[in-house]
Amino acid sequence: GNTFAKSGIETALLDAQGKRLGLPVSELLGGRVRDSLEVAWTLASGDTSRDIAEAEQMLDRRRHRIFKLKIGANPLEQDLKHVLAIKKALGDRASVRVDVNQYWDESQAIRGCQVLGDNGIDLIEQPISRVNRSGQVRLNLRSPAPIMADESIESVEDAFSLAADGAASVFALKIAKNGGPRAVLRTAQIAEAAGIALYGGTMLEGSVGTLASAHAFLTLKQLTWGTELFGPLLLTEDIVTEAPQYRDFELHIPRTPGLGLSLDEERLARFSR
Repeated sequence: GNTFAKSGIETALLDAQGKRLGLPVSELLGGRVRDSLEVAWTLASGDTSRDIAEAEQMLDRRRHRIFKLKIGANPLEQDLKHVLAIKKALGDRASVRVDVNQYWDESQAIRGCQVLGDNGIDLIEQPISRVNRSGQVRLNLRSPAPIMADESIESVEDAFSLAADGAASVFALKIAKNGGPRAVLRTAQIAEAAGIALYGGTMLEGSVGTLASAHAFLTLKQLTWGTELFGPLLLTEDIVTEAPQYRDFELHIPRTPGLGLSLDEERLARFSR
């Protein structure tokens, strides 16, 4: 499949074509319906008080008001206690979600999804193994919180199969996993036709991959669950001359031709292998 390589090549071609025509990549992909995207932040320290403090700082700076917690590696009750304490501290000021990364078996997920959903957790990402399709269907039917498919979607064909089975009520969109911006929009079209909500995911790309994803996501009529395009915020150095603009909880995407980025050739040469 080599979807990551295909996504990189398609991104380069779209950027070149946009610059050639004087159009943003979003216009080549169907036309943007917005100029910015709300961006989530992952709280991953595992320390409850530290995660609450970090979330409060992000709210004060108006950088993020959607927080995703990575859970599953610890005992179930410990993880539930951790998540619910953070939700209680943040209250209605923020959306709190969890990503289980397939850690739970179905028996754990039945309890975990019930407790989380009953206590205000907005979204539960990939609680059980991607190969347990029948279990995903059962969880999607009984969980009080929406279930999002992530690892389950390795291709556009996976998206069609998941939609047909009713295995999730939200799809995470990732250009690198689907093979490029155009392929991820095919997954989005399948979801929209099936009444499945959308979330703009990331493989923690840098600025180039992040903006490529953003241009695709700008064209979606409904992006119910926002995005997690925070990859550039993790970098201490980048290969672009101007970093992507994050403010007022959102990533703002320019209307300049192509992706709207310029490479810093000196840094690119220094990081090349």
